[in-house]
Amino acid sequence: MAARIVRRAVWELRCALPRLTTKARRLRGIEAVNRDLVCRTQHTREVLIAGGADVDRGGVLHGPLLMHNAHTDYRNLRIGPNIHLGRAVTLDLTDTLEIQADATVSMGCTILTHFDVGARPLRDVMPAFARRTVIGRGAYLGANVTVLAGCDVGAMAVVGAGAVVTRPVPAGAWVAGVPARPMTCGVRLDDNVNDEDS
Repeated sequence: MAARIVRRAVWELRCALPRLTTKARRLRGIEAVNRDLVCRTQHTREVLIAGGADVDRGGVLHGPLLMHNAHTDYRNLRIGPNIHLGRAVTLDLTDTLEIQADATVSMGCTILTHFDVGARPLRDVMPAFARRTVIGRGAYLGANVTVLAGCDVGAMAVVGAGAVVTRPVPAGAWVAGVPARPMTCGVRLDDNVNDEDS
């Protein structure tokens, strides 16, 4: 069934090709699928699996979804069971990206696995690198969070909306801000929020 959905997506894209630029007409393979994912709001899981991603059952994978540096397929993407992936999420697949079970990646988030300033003078002092990035089991990323390459977010950690994660976040930590820093206020997961029953 997944292969049929991918074939239909590619067919729909080809039907629209006369309206596209010459460069867009040359799209083949994974680039055609990437373009489809940017517009797709349904069957995202099936398209990712057909593209080579390791995606478990359960959870919600919203589209549109932007895949960056998926050169030939999605083999660098691992998504655990029961995750929530919000709309307009950007996933960099230069290196392995793993989103573990029960994690939430809210709308507009960007998760990177590489850094490269390109052929610029800064390349000598800021060399390119690629690192695996992991979003831990049960972690929560608020809307529009950016996670830089190699900055893992630990299990049950919470990252506040709009934060930029520039270093690894320990399991159970709550961070927010630019750059993301530990929060000094807020409700802990183990606190009893509803004390009215006492």
